[in-house]
Amino acid sequence: MKQKVKITKQQMKEDKFTTAMLQTRDWLLDHWQPVALTAAVVLIVIVGVTYYSGTQESRGAEASGRLSAAVSELRRENFQAAIVELNDIAEQYGGETRAAATFHLANAYFRSKNYDEALAQYEKYFDEYHRTKLTASSALGGIAACYESKQEFQQAADKYIEAYEYYPKSPNAPDYLLGAVRNYVTIGNKEKADEIVGMLESEYDDSQQYRAAVMLSMKLKS
Repeated sequence: MKQKVKITKQQMKEDKFTTAMLQTRDWLLDHWQPVALTAAVVLIVIVGVTYYSGTQESRGAEASGRLSAAVSELRRENFQAAIVELNDIAEQYGGETRAAATFHLANAYFRSKNYDEALAQYEKYFDEYHRTKLTASSALGGIAACYESKQEFQQAADKYIEAYEYYPKSPNAPDYLLGAVRNYVTIGNKEKADEIVGMLESEYDDSQQYRAAVMLSMKLKS
C-alpha cells in the first residue's frame, strides 16, 4: 500500500507560483523576439506607397518587386537567400528602398541568430535611414533584442528604455518596458525592475506585459 504524501499549504503555494512562472516564461519566449520585427510591415507599406502612388518609373517598380520578393523569402525563413538579396538591394538602390532593405536585413540576420550583424544593421538604420518615430523606435528595440540575445543584459535593459522613451506611443511600448524589466531582473537590479513595473502598472495595468513583469519581478523578492 502506497504511503499518502501530505502536501502542505506552502508547497501548494510554491507549486502555483512555479506554474505561473512557467506560463509567463512561455509567453515571454513566444513574444519578446517579434518586438524587433514590428517595423517590417510598416516599411513595406512605406515603400509600396512611395513607388506605386508616386512614380511609375521602371527602376522604382523593379526595386519594389525585388524587395517584396526578398521579404517573402524572409517570411518563409529562407534567411540566407533573403540576406543575399537584401544586401544587394541596399547596395543597388537608394531612398526608401535602401532604408527598408536595411531594416529587413537586420531582421534577417537577427532571425538567423547572427546577432552581431543584426546589431550593425539596426544601428545603421537608426543612424542613417530612420524615417518615422515608429520605425526608429523599432530599430532601437531590435538593438536591445540583439544585446539580450548576446547576454549583454545591462545594455539590453538600457536600450529597451531608450526605445520606449524615443516613442512612448508606439504599439510596442509595453513590450519595451517588459524587456527592460526582464533584463534588470536578470542582472538583479531590483530597484530599476520595480521602477519599470510601476510604469507598466500606470500605463498598461490590464496588459499581459504588466502581469508578466510582475511575475518576473517576484523573482527578486523571494
